Amino acid sequence: MKILVVEDDRKIKTEIIDDVLASLGHDSDWAQNQREANDLLAANTYDLALLDLQIPSRPGGKPLAEFGKHLLNQFHERTGRGNVPVIIMTGYHQACVDMSTELHKIGVNACISKPFPETGRTLAAVIKDVMAQHRRWRQAAASKSKPESLRPFDGGLLAFHPDRIDLCGETVATNTKKRYAWRILHLLKERNTRGKFVRMGSRRLAAKLHPNMAQNTLIQAIKALRGRISQVMDENLGEECGPGDVISNVGKGYYLRDWIVVEIYDEAGTLVSISRGPEHVDGGGKVDDRFGERQQWVLAQLAEGVKLTRRDVEQEFRICARTAKRDLAELTEEGLIEFDRSARPGYYRLE
Repeated sequence: MKILVVEDDRKIKTEIIDDVLASLGHDSDWAQNQREANDLLAANTYDLALLDLQIPSRPGGKPLAEFGKHLLNQFHERTGRGNVPVIIMTGYHQACVDMSTELHKIGVNACISKPFPETGRTLAAVIKDVMAQHRRWRQAAASKSKPESLRPFDGGLLAFHPDRIDLCGETVATNTKKRYAWRILHLLKERNTRGKFVRMGSRRLAAKLHPNMAQNTLIQAIKALRGRISQVMDENLGEECGPGDVISNVGKGYYLRDWIVVEIYDEAGTLVSISRGPEHVDGGGKVDDRFGERQQWVLAQLAEGVKLTRRDVEQEFRICARTAKRDLAELTEEGLIEFDRSARPGYYRLE
């Protein structure tokens, strides 16, 4: 892989950046100012750019962030926006964070502070993360060339950024004023103690969004979000994504399908966490196998309108009260059922 390095500090380039790139097995060209970088871009092609935000426009000139942004625009004009990823290097990381929205708009994939960290989010780690993101973006972009033949959606990456949520590289929700879609996805991305995506009934999910939200308002918000996802996947990626392919409610309760992988990114666009769970849902959308035979029987009975008590479960399966309580407690914790105390005796019902 060939990398363009734009850095006006010779010591940083020769003593740090060169060592990192050599360790990763990458070749590089070096420019110390905007003019030299444009000369190299005219004569070469690159797989990645490492750009110091504050650079001189010419040899001997004063380094300014404005010149770095000018170079970035010229870089995208030559290479095509998004075709070659860009990492910004800066000694003023807070400024990079403050400008994160602007930098994202002009095609910056990630920022890293100088001096470079020696552990954790190192320069090598950032390069690897950005190139992995870019490979996924290229795969998604490649599918756009065949919109006439829709492929069935079979899962993908749900990336949470500070200002947007992307599915397979395409934005499906933004951090807007009303932002129901944004908040629904943030609630459903959490996992329970068994590593599964949480399940939330409509009443519970509505209460999480707003204490006075009606269930019907929540249902309409879910419907709108599903429609948005289906439209984006169809029009932008040529994939047929059904209403329950990302957010399902098979077996009661809303939840993310297990073929969704959640990634969390910071303000600078760097991957900070990834969430994968054990697979349990097949392509046919059957109820996942985390629930045992007794619990699936309980859900089936309640779906038919049966007012079920703990003693009914004990008698049906000839189990002790402690086992029945545990089975019912797990379903209650998942937000699938609730205990109605208004009658005597009390009974369980779907939430």
